[in-house]
Amino acid sequence: MSELHPTGGTARRPGDVPAGAPRTFLAQQRAAVAAAPMVDTVGELRALLEQLPDEMPLSLDDHHRALPGEPDQVHTIHPRLVATVSGLATEAEATQPGLMLTQVYVPSTAEDEEQAAVATRDDLPAYGELPRAAYHLERGELRPGLKDVAEVLEELAHLVGEVAADFTEHDEDGSQLRVEAKRITHAAERVGKLAETVGEVAE
Repeated sequence: MSELHPTGGTARRPGDVPAGAPRTFLAQQRAAVAAAPMVDTVGELRALLEQLPDEMPLSLDDHHRALPGEPDQVHTIHPRLVATVSGLATEAEATQPGLMLTQVYVPSTAEDEEQAAVATRDDLPAYGELPRAAYHLERGELRPGLKDVAEVLEELAHLVGEVAADFTEHDEDGSQLRVEAKRITHAAERVGKLAETVGEVAE
């Protein structure tokens, strides 16, 4: 999941909740969240929130997340306890448990236990092509990362082409936009071919 650093607001850092919280109360919070790996209705969310303190920070994950390569998926919400840092205080002074909600796509044909196992994974990449490309490339996974980059470029070429279509055939700006759309398309094709042959980055 994404990481934010303290800048005067509330910074959210997924991972273990802070060690300074009372152990018994913290264990109760962990148990409550663990018992609800997937939340699909208002009633289920309300039942979870009733077990957590009113002052607990609440945040949303920056991205939808999904298991790569899964063709048939359904949407769910995964609650997760995260460590939060409030204000400008040091982490040791101001960390506290927070609740983060993540929109996750899980295999539609899987049993509930299998879907929950996917939803609770902390290594799920983002669902969109651009953040997913960053996920793969940052890990040295060039082939899937470049494939996603090629798809992003194709979408951009299509978008620029649609804008160019609004100009008349002899309009200078429209002509330049059509040229750029073709260039982006060619770049997408080159990156797509590279994705088929490039080697992975050595660890």
